[in-house]
Amino acid sequence: MKKNVLWRGAFWLSLGALLSKMIGALYRIFLPRVLGDYGVGLFQMAYPLYALILAVSVNGIPTALSKQTAEKLSPGDMAGAEVLGSWAQLFLGLMGVAMAALVELAAPWIARQVFDEPAATLSIRALAPALAFVAVEAGFRGYFQGYQEMAPTAVSQVLEQVCRVAVMFPLALWWLPRGTPWAAAGATVGAPAGAMAGMIFLVAMRLRRRSFALRWPVPWAELRRLVRVALPMSLSGLLFPLMFLADSMFVPRDLMRSGLSLRQATAQFGQLSGEAMPLINLTMVVGAALAVSLVPAIAQAMAQSKPQAAAERVNVAVRLIWLLGLPMAGGLIVMAHPLTRLLYGHTGATHALQLLAVGSAVLAIQQVLGSSLQASGHGWIPVKNLLVAAAIKFVLTWRLTAVPALGIQGAAFGTVAASFGAAWLNWRDWKRIVHPQHNPWPDALWPLLGTVVMAMGVQTWLQSGWLSGPVWPVITGVGIGAGIYFVLMAAAGELNVLKSLRE
Repeated sequence: MKKNVLWRGAFWLSLGALLSKMIGALYRIFLPRVLGDYGVGLFQMAYPLYALILAVSVNGIPTALSKQTAEKLSPGDMAGAEVLGSWAQLFLGLMGVAMAALVELAAPWIARQVFDEPAATLSIRALAPALAFVAVEAGFRGYFQGYQEMAPTAVSQVLEQVCRVAVMFPLALWWLPRGTPWAAAGATVGAPAGAMAGMIFLVAMRLRRRSFALRWPVPWAELRRLVRVALPMSLSGLLFPLMFLADSMFVPRDLMRSGLSLRQATAQFGQLSGEAMPLINLTMVVGAALAVSLVPAIAQAMAQSKPQAAAERVNVAVRLIWLLGLPMAGGLIVMAHPLTRLLYGHTGATHALQLLAVGSAVLAIQQVLGSSLQASGHGWIPVKNLLVAAAIKFVLTWRLTAVPALGIQGAAFGTVAASFGAAWLNWRDWKRIVHPQHNPWPDALWPLLGTVVMAMGVQTWLQSGWLSGPVWPVITGVGIGAGIYFVLMAAAGELNVLKSLRE
């Protein structure tokens, strides 16, 4: 298999994730205008359940299935890969239907006992079918990723978001005369509609290439191994959402300990989670795509007893993250003020965004090294490292957020420290277990220097005062920064890494 298949797959996943996030941002902007604050609250009560299932389906099951599929393809056992994929897809579909039925039946209890809001019942019930569709999608995505075919996953992500937005607004407006709970449920229907569209596309792609191979006997041993491999991967995917869920419970309380009122604390937490974090997530697209693409490539290399080949792929992925992630982080730091003013109409999230941007590239490194460890057969090690990082985040957030001079910046600092801690631990274990010569940190030198020079140039431009208004400073700042950084990296020879992707 050619090496450039890996990087082409990462490109497709990056493009799909970026388009998906941009389309998803539309409903976050316009949904409050349709539903109002109360309706958005009902919608958000149902959504965390879907987000948790999505984290498992995106990070756990497809990654584990892609790993096992790649291991079977390594010695040329395509028939075995087809049988495993077919049975996994069938059982995942059955599990998804069971989960959907359970949530549908338990919706009144969840609304009353978990959220203390009976009106959320309709939204939870509207969401339930999405659990079945997402489970089926997970099986097909893992199957294609095992063959290092990332385009189907990328297209299904974009199609899912397009259909979601296309359904949620008309249905919310149609049901609005029945009352806000019905309108919120109509908006929630967008999730199962989008997931169904993505599932249908993946099924069609599967049928185009070959038929299902549900041959007897059932490969129970391999399916049990799939569950064992998926479990730590799913937990890794869940830990960060759970950490931010814990933030929503504790950070406002810590802010009130610093002397803020409940309303002020809630507003500052909104600046961190609702304004700064979405921008940081955009910088994570490349890292997440590389993490997914590396799994089958590394699993295949390790199955062939070629740790050097696995290390080379990880090394190139890390260099790409430094090359692309550091300037994105630097751009967010220097342009945080005009960017938040343009997007949100105020600059309250500026300092939190700048702090979070410091750790964004390192967080992407942590993703890549964690996925690489899991692909090499050490699935629980990244989970252990993330738990240590979560402890670091909890202690620092609890101690620093209550300091009046820091406030919400203390919570941002806790997140950054956790990112550095998890990345260092994953690197240490990768170096110890797989390849002792691998060291990703020196590769950051030239991109870091280029980012500093770029940031100085953009800052000088912004302070010149030649442009006014919220739009043009952002547009010209991005253009000038990109131009400076490209010239510097070309002069330093750092763009040669892009040539290696075609080899």
